[in-house]
Amino acid sequence: MINVASWNIRGMNFSPKQSEVRHVIFENGLSVCAILESHVKDSKLVKLCSSVFKHWDWTSNVVDVQCSGLQFTWNQKPKGANGILKKLDRVLGNSEFNDSFEGALAIFLPYRTSDHSPAVLKLPCHVKAKPKPFKFYNIITQHDRFKEVVKNGWEMHVSRFLMYNVVKKIRNLKKPFRKLLYENGNIHKNVDVPRVELDRVQTDLDQDPNNISLRDEEATYVIAYSDALLLQERFLRQKAKIQWLKEGDLNSAFFHKTVKSKVNRSRINVVANSDGTIFKNDQVSKAFIDHYEVFLGQPSFTQDLNIDDLFGTKLDENDALNMIRNVSSSEVKEAIFSMGNDKSPGPDGYTAAFFKDAWDIVGDGIIAAVKEFFTNGRLLKELNHTVIALVPKKQHPSQVNDYRPISCCNVLFKCITKIIANRIKESLKTLISPNQSDFVPGRSIADNILLTQELMYNYHLDRGVPRCAFKVDIQKAYDTVD
Repeated sequence: MINVASWNIRGMNFSPKQSEVRHVIFENGLSVCAILESHVKDSKLVKLCSSVFKHWDWTSNVVDVQCSGLQFTWNQKPKGANGILKKLDRVLGNSEFNDSFEGALAIFLPYRTSDHSPAVLKLPCHVKAKPKPFKFYNIITQHDRFKEVVKNGWEMHVSRFLMYNVVKKIRNLKKPFRKLLYENGNIHKNVDVPRVELDRVQTDLDQDPNNISLRDEEATYVIAYSDALLLQERFLRQKAKIQWLKEGDLNSAFFHKTVKSKVNRSRINVVANSDGTIFKNDQVSKAFIDHYEVFLGQPSFTQDLNIDDLFGTKLDENDALNMIRNVSSSEVKEAIFSMGNDKSPGPDGYTAAFFKDAWDIVGDGIIAAVKEFFTNGRLLKELNHTVIALVPKKQHPSQVNDYRPISCCNVLFKCITKIIANRIKESLKTLISPNQSDFVPGRSIADNILLTQELMYNYHLDRGVPRCAFKVDIQKAYDTVD
């Protein structure tokens, strides 16, 4: 139904017309916040309405529905340089709406001769359920039978090739780990049950404070509720990818909102390519594939490079021999344990937490597999596979250029690259020119910025020798290295 009422915004009475306010309310209690399309010219009212939307965003448990199109939705008719563009109109949904209409999209169209952008809310009719790949949830390590399951799966012998042995074993452990996760039950319901019982016992205890059995029962439910809440927090913390919050702060509500917000942002329903062509739903993937096949370089003819006297600075013999020394067990363990537990997994679905918590069982096999690679230089394709993830560069991306591709690698692959990187890092200061001030330990990119400021300070003066400066944007050159 359409609900138009008289509003009182911070002491200002405002009675909108039917055409000025569209407030969509669903009969089953789901709601989308009002879309303000006011034609009122009062600038104070515009600022107040904008602040109200910001206030709702924090107090009404609503979040922005995923949107595309124009960034600024309200404009004051341009008067020379005095024209104003603002983000005034929003489409907000509460948690029930976002759960019921996963994939909802708000499109802000060009405003043309109006002062507001038309907002079109598209609700998905049907979302295809796709099979979800295996993902190791770190809460499995808290299960009583975790070590037992790992030990049983790790005792099997598959092949004489150590790397293939490890790959096959962790693949066979996926099914038992799914069963362990299923044994934990619904993580969220496991919190609700002891919470209800704890509320009941504490209510009864309030009526009979000297009842010893109720006090014992309360202590039992307090422990059960605390354990369930901590398990839920660990589960949501991994999905929310929040690194700065310490475990045990019990910010489950914050994690819930963050996870839902990430799910909404992860779905790309509409995107435009560099030519402005719009791709929707199943065609979105084709737009990205076509873009990166051209953008990231294509096979072409190359010429042999003359490498005579190409490198003026070289390592001395001792440093060179030290760089290719045999990999030690401590190097492998240090590389594994330096990884974050909640980092995004690779195609195999395993996080570093699995290897850390089961190191006393799997450690020898992992060390042997990594050493095998440094001996024969061969890497299985199962380990070399990566998942390409698209990270938005801006808050409301609408084009393929608004996303940055990153690679999610398997833990063993990252372990190998970390060992190589740690060895190279020791010799960077010797090999890299002092002009390179970033990506080298002990150097800062701010040094070159300060140097540039000093050089450009008197650059505008006419006296002195002729000079010029180049400001180069190397983004495209960097992204298209072939």
